[in-house]
Amino acid sequence: MANAPQRRRRTSKPAEQVQADLLAAAARLFATRGFSDVAIADIARAADVATGTFYSYFTSKDDVLLQLRCSVLDGLLERAAPEPAGPGADAWWQTATAVIDSTVRFWFEDRDRSRVVLRGSIADDAAQIAPVLAANFAEGLRAGQQSGAVTREIDVEMAAGLLIHGAFGLVYHAIVHDDTKDPATLVAGITALARHLLEPARAQ
Repeated sequence: MANAPQRRRRTSKPAEQVQADLLAAAARLFATRGFSDVAIADIARAADVATGTFYSYFTSKDDVLLQLRCSVLDGLLERAAPEPAGPGADAWWQTATAVIDSTVRFWFEDRDRSRVVLRGSIADDAAQIAPVLAANFAEGLRAGQQSGAVTREIDVEMAAGLLIHGAFGLVYHAIVHDDTKDPATLVAGITALARHLLEPARAQ
């Protein structure tokens, strides 16, 4: 008599890991198949948990998408938080370059998650954090003016808005249209443009 097929036993995982696995599976499936074509059972299967387990962490697919969006925005705020810089223009630019690098690379760390969020209604959420980002950037630019790294002729609020929206637009195209494989190229371009916009004019 042939042996009965063995059912695969799911290993027990910490609750935080199960939730993270569900979010990662949802992001992967949403990115490749589209939100409407993915069922909750598909997400559970991809995360290697029972369908009923899904409801211990999320109420619906919309809830998963909301939490994906929130995780991205929280991470973005953390990366874009103002960093203290040492004295002098060179030290300020080293810190500013590090913030640009960290913020841009954040979107590339999980392309599926970023692609899903950027394709969706992140604009509504981004509108809520935009004033915080703008204030953080403006604060950093004022510190740059004090250090001599940023020209005092510039309107820091306007410059902050240009940098935020310009960088976001470049990241959007890079992720959604998959036209940038290496974030280092994007970081270098944004940094060069920022320096061209912000640095005091050199005496001829």
